[in-house]
Amino acid sequence: MSSEGSNQPHDSFDVELVARTAREQMPPGTSFTEHDADVLRDYKDFLYSLGPLLLHKFYDTLYAYPPTAAIFKAGERAARERTLADWWERTVNGPLTDSYFNWMAMVGLVHVLRGVTNPMMLSMGDHVAEVVAQQADEQLSEADADRLNASFGRLMSTVSAVIAHGYDVATEAALFDVAGMPMALLHRLRDQEISQALVRVRGEIGPQIQS
Repeated sequence: MSSEGSNQPHDSFDVELVARTAREQMPPGTSFTEHDADVLRDYKDFLYSLGPLLLHKFYDTLYAYPPTAAIFKAGERAARERTLADWWERTVNGPLTDSYFNWMAMVGLVHVLRGVTNPMMLSMGDHVAEVVAQQADEQLSEADADRLNASFGRLMSTVSAVIAHGYDVATEAALFDVAGMPMALLHRLRDQEISQALVRVRGEIGPQIQS
């Protein structure tokens, strides 16, 4: 059976394609590079030392806010902290190659199932970068902090872009699989609905912009 006629979800989601597409859509200078990987290796010990602090701040932030706290089941914080610890260890130890970003594309699928929205994910990605930047500013020389923060910031931007794209593609692929219609037709129907919504919203916010 051809992939076009198949309604199996796995036929509609390719982690390698998702990760590659997300990275290719990022303008030069904003996405993670081999040079950035080299920089992070230079600060491997420092980054690894931030693990316990990062875990504490990450989950304290999530559990302190009702909308994000509601994602978790009772008693699962320890398990989720182990998951983040595994991610941090892999991130620090590397290698930050295609397989790493393919893994991040898969996280988009997990987020759909867990109810983790892109705004939640993007804000926490920024939070991780902020924790690293704050500690770098406090513990490293200004030159070292600037060097590390630039490369780590691009890593988190790329991770967030890949996860967000994975989330979007997974949602779209699921609709395609359920509807059983060609993806091009689904896109046309989507664009028609969004165009109508855009006309309505422009009419609503127009007076607000002018006031």
